[in-house]
Amino acid sequence: MQGTAMIFRSALLMLLVGVTLRPAAAEAPHITTQRENATSILVISPIFSQLVAFKMPLDFKVVNEETSAHGYIRESVPMGENVEHWSRMITVTGYKDVAANPGPPPAVLLNTIAEGFRKACPDSVSVGDLGSPSVDGYPAAAAFIACGTTISGGKPHSEAALVVAIKGARDYYTIQWAERGAAQATPVAFDGKHWVGQFKQLMPIFLCQRIPEEQAPYPSCISRLSSDNQAPATHGSQAVPPLNAASPAS
Repeated sequence: MQGTAMIFRSALLMLLVGVTLRPAAAEAPHITTQRENATSILVISPIFSQLVAFKMPLDFKVVNEETSAHGYIRESVPMGENVEHWSRMITVTGYKDVAANPGPPPAVLLNTIAEGFRKACPDSVSVGDLGSPSVDGYPAAAAFIACGTTISGGKPHSEAALVVAIKGARDYYTIQWAERGAAQATPVAFDGKHWVGQFKQLMPIFLCQRIPEEQAPYPSCISRLSSDNQAPATHGSQAVPPLNAASPAS
């Protein structure tokens, strides 16, 4: 059975039939960081038509980055871990022009990911709708998706993720916080307090317009942060999703 990190990639890439990802080249989207406090950094990444910004814990490092003309994925794990053997993973994806004219709603993207999990672990899958908040004024949807037992790296384990899909101006983006644990025969229960707390480490999450010829560290995007560096100046109605801590349906 394939590991769920691969499930995420395979499921998402179903939206890009015929597109092949390759290791990121020099011209590929890259990370720019701005230190905020002792525990996190602000990560601003130019991914296709917009800049994607969120906070990342200082003890995480990038272990995989791939891009193509139409798709992008970047995976980060705690120091000392790697893309195959990890306890927590933060994944960012981008899909060029998928949100345009008018593009599918965010829930369709999450359903595509969930279908990959259902196929990988039909007896222990958990899928829960966490609502459709806006993120920085852009349409979005959030979900909890998990496998009680999956195998990658030769060892059975559980794997669960909180995923937010964001419909940008032209492109789709997802930001995912995933964790591995002991394998179990039953579906993984959703612990709202734990998962919302983990995902809040990535907040604020916001999108910025790309300014022609502007280079890292992207001052126009950094300037949107409020004086307390906790929330950006609003693009729309809401900067971060009010994730529902109630238990989702399996």
